Amino acid sequence: MKKSIATLKVIFLGRKIGAFEAVKYLLKNIQVAAIVGVEADPTHIQLSKEAEENKIPFFIDDSVLYTLIKSGKMVDIDLVISYLYPKKIKYPLINLGKIGCINFHPAPLPDYKSSAGYNIAILEGRKNYGVSVHFIDSEELDSGPIVKVLKFPISEKENALSLYKKTQEKLLELFKETINILGSNEDIKTYENKGGLYLNNKQLEKLKEIDLKKDNLETIDKKIRAFFFPPYTGAKIKIEDQDITLINKEVLQYLDHIIKQ
Repeated sequence: MKKSIATLKVIFLGRKIGAFEAVKYLLKNIQVAAIVGVEADPTHIQLSKEAEENKIPFFIDDSVLYTLIKSGKMVDIDLVISYLYPKKIKYPLINLGKIGCINFHPAPLPDYKSSAGYNIAILEGRKNYGVSVHFIDSEELDSGPIVKVLKFPISEKENALSLYKKTQEKLLELFKETINILGSNEDIKTYENKGGLYLNNKQLEKLKEIDLKKDNLETIDKKIRAFFFPPYTGAKIKIEDQDITLINKEVLQYLDHIIKQ
């Protein structure tokens, strides 16, 4: 017999403000056995305080969690949740939960794997984007069966930063929906997660390069939008040994809008 949502016991690994909001949602409905944050992410401070207030073990180093699992001190776990967690989820954490281990991915699966979804969607001129949740059943990144993809329309003027912001909101929405599904007595349907584009950091950096002799204005504008994500280097030209990020009028207008908010 399946457990109700109120009796689930979970381990949560995450980062960014969405992870903090996700944990707060969990604490209203579910028993959280442990929280793992990321030191480089400022949200880990909020996660730590939330954990302390609710007397939940908090780790900034996931190796401590793996040690506890191997020593048999993490038991009766129903679900492991990875929410934008940047490190690879490994065994024995993958098969610790009775329901399983799930990952919330900021791109539509199986289309875009790794972290290049925002960029490639804009380069390809997509009219819609999406966020996904899938089971983790191996140490291969973004490869497990898909539980759900939440799609939403995007503008032809979208840049990487604006798409990122929309995606964060939709990911939290998907998180709440998923927790309710997993906590119900309904059967969990999954979908195949094969194929899709996976780019490493080197390939992504190569796409940022602009050739002023070969790239036309439309291509340059699209690259500027696709890679505008401060403080990271965007669409760029190289002068001597230095990468110079380019911006255009659209991006300047977007920045002005953000500043005046």
